[in-house]
Amino acid sequence: MYLSVIIPAYNEEKNIEGTLAEIEAYLAGKDLASEVILIDDGSINWTVVKAREFEERIRDFRIIESKPNHGKGYVVRRAMLEAQGEYSLFMDADNSTSIKELENFLPAISDKFDIYIASRRISGSKVKVPIMRRALGNVYIFVARILLGIGISDINCGFKIYSKKSVQDIFTKQLMNDWSFDAENLFVAKKYGYKIKEIPVEWKHKYTSKVRPFSDGIKSFTSLVKIRTNDLLGKYRINRG
Repeated sequence: MYLSVIIPAYNEEKNIEGTLAEIEAYLAGKDLASEVILIDDGSINWTVVKAREFEERIRDFRIIESKPNHGKGYVVRRAMLEAQGEYSLFMDADNSTSIKELENFLPAISDKFDIYIASRRISGSKVKVPIMRRALGNVYIFVARILLGIGISDINCGFKIYSKKSVQDIFTKQLMNDWSFDAENLFVAKKYGYKIKEIPVEWKHKYTSKVRPFSDGIKSFTSLVKIRTNDLLGKYRINRG
């Protein structure tokens, strides 16, 4: 298995059919040993029912139902640790970054890097996002650089590929279950010398997004402090034997 494609979902009945149909079409045209994992975070609508329509359509497709709702970080961690691929991609269920962006990622994969992350803030990216949301994102990235020393232009874009080795080292140390898991994992990756490559993508804001800029923003800033505290307490030590 070369690639695992992981889709965390929570109440995505409006988006999931379109996203899975696009994944189906893309992978059908690729000579790529792959699996697709949809991990549902305790949805209370028809997300899983609609996803099951693809069980016979997508090769090596499975659904994991995680109940009750725990948060995006929780389900991404669980799926990444269960994935079989040499590389594991997680992407948003609303398809804000299309599976087609893999065309820019696959040629870049080499022994020089361990983690490949989509960026909306480097040359070559194409972004459609409300101004206020972008401004808050810039503040978050600035604070993350100050508190955690993460020198990355875009932390939270939901389209990232990790090598199997980096998954085992990093996701087993993940403590955050909310949106801040991205910052936590990239912090741990940098701490232990994993090489990260940023790749520009086309990203479209979806108005069905569950991110609430102000309330989730406050929680995210608080979480950055928790990550720094966890590090000072030695919770991210990796035993390399």
